[in-house]
Amino acid sequence: MKTGFMQDPTLDAMGTYMTRLSRRQQTVASNIANIDTPGYRTRDVSFQLTMQEILSGEPIKMNTRAGDRPHLAGWVPISLEPEVFEVEGLTLRADRNNVDIDREMLKLAETSFAYAMITQLLRSKFRTISSAIQEGRAG
Repeated sequence: MKTGFMQDPTLDAMGTYMTRLSRRQQTVASNIANIDTPGYRTRDVSFQLTMQEILSGEPIKMNTRAGDRPHLAGWVPISLEPEVFEVEGLTLRADRNNVDIDREMLKLAETSFAYAMITQLLRSKFRTISSAIQEGRAG
């Protein structure tokens, strides 16, 4: 079975991972922005679903809801967004806020590193595709 290079499961996995990294960066930035907000609770993004999807090689089953489209027999998929959750077990300050700037800066650095790594892998993948195209033209 032939598939186009844009239907490559590796590219799909990398795209999913980049989406989750982007959402995590937004979440960490929100945590940092709310460091002085009384009662604010630290949030994070779960990478468990991403890793399950990448390692299984099959798309994760999406949640469904009843829809108004009869051609889909009453069910339509809901897009699977990265799961954002409140982090448990962190120390609460007097204002009931549990944001720890050192933890958040570490998460930001981890996310930036992972984003740079996946970007480099994508660049390498596209370089390989470009090379194959160039060799195809020459031959």
